[in-house]
Amino acid sequence: MSVIPPSPSPEILPPLPVDADGAVGSSARRLVAAARSTLPARLEASNTPPNAGAAAPIDLDVLVGGRDVRRMTPRQMVDLSLNLYAAGVIDWEEYALLAFQPELHPDYDLTIGALTGEPAAPDTPRDFIDHWRRRLAFEQRHGAGDPDILGRVSRIVLVLRQIDRSVKVVGQEVAQRVPSAGR
Repeated sequence: MSVIPPSPSPEILPPLPVDADGAVGSSARRLVAAARSTLPARLEASNTPPNAGAAAPIDLDVLVGGRDVRRMTPRQMVDLSLNLYAAGVIDWEEYALLAFQPELHPDYDLTIGALTGEPAAPDTPRDFIDHWRRRLAFEQRHGAGDPDILGRVSRIVLVLRQIDRSVKVVGQEVAQRVPSAGR
């Protein structure tokens, strides 16, 4: 059995510089306390400036990127969920649920795919509102009674439905403004 020799004593480093403000460290490496942002109570598809003291409205067109949550691939859902989390629409736990797409795992075909008999199809569009509605119904029927998971899944369904409604409204407005070719 070999014995690992003790590590040499740490060298004494020179003191960190102190600037005129009394801050320790160089300005490039200074830690800055960030103010906690307020999360919006609900999505607002508005381009109007926010009221004083109110949460800023979220531009769904930019956030969603013109994608339809009823015809979205798992890869696109990962991107959308990150955008929703970054904008403060969903919290970390909701992001973790929404962004987890098993078909993107390289061993999907050897694990889940082997059990279900279906290969991974991460680029095949699917209806994520329907998926999360079914998940909510499953949690309500068979869940372990965890109110947190039930609340998160129902919030995901709510957010996806609001996104779907805003995309359809925008689509209808555009269709009404475009003159038909037959006129």
